[in-house]
Amino acid sequence: MATKEVKGWSGELSDHPFRSKVPRMNESATDAKAFWAFSLEVYAKPQVAELCIALQDEYGFDVNLLLLGLWVAETQRKALDAEGICELREAVAPLNDNLVHPLRWARRWAKPSDRVAETAQHKIYGALKQVELEAERLVQMALVEASRPGLTQGDEMSTPQAAASASLERYRQSIEAPDAAVAPLVQLMVRALP
Repeated sequence: MATKEVKGWSGELSDHPFRSKVPRMNESATDAKAFWAFSLEVYAKPQVAELCIALQDEYGFDVNLLLLGLWVAETQRKALDAEGICELREAVAPLNDNLVHPLRWARRWAKPSDRVAETAQHKIYGALKQVELEAERLVQMALVEASRPGLTQGDEMSTPQAAASASLERYRQSIEAPDAAVAPLVQLMVRALP
């Protein structure tokens, strides 16, 4: 690797003291793909989808932010920072408010009552579901992008579960969800990160 002068630093670019704060080229895209793959795997586990949807519908949690807290805990053994959670929520609010939520409402409205017969309504419902899923993926990409340069707080925790517990509780507090949300959050953590 060539030596490069970077604001008073003469040496290997990879050794620059601020290198960890600057994303590498394609790092966000790689992280977004890894986060998406993790989310699909976790969401498919027994009861995870149901818990996520209940937390979303009953207490106002963003499923993608729940999954991000679990992913960071699993991959880094760190918890999301309380201030960072607020920043991440703000970063994806336009996507959620103008794209994901309207698509979700439309999909739920279009859900056929007759699940056996194949009708035009089934096709519309399926198409809306696919578009909503792609919109959720955009939210995840935005979360990963917004998480630069810092996202976590403190040292590495002893287990992914400890980190997830801290992230999920900070998230609950940030949206002022009631204590009743604690039990499903704990269940989510146990199901997602056994």
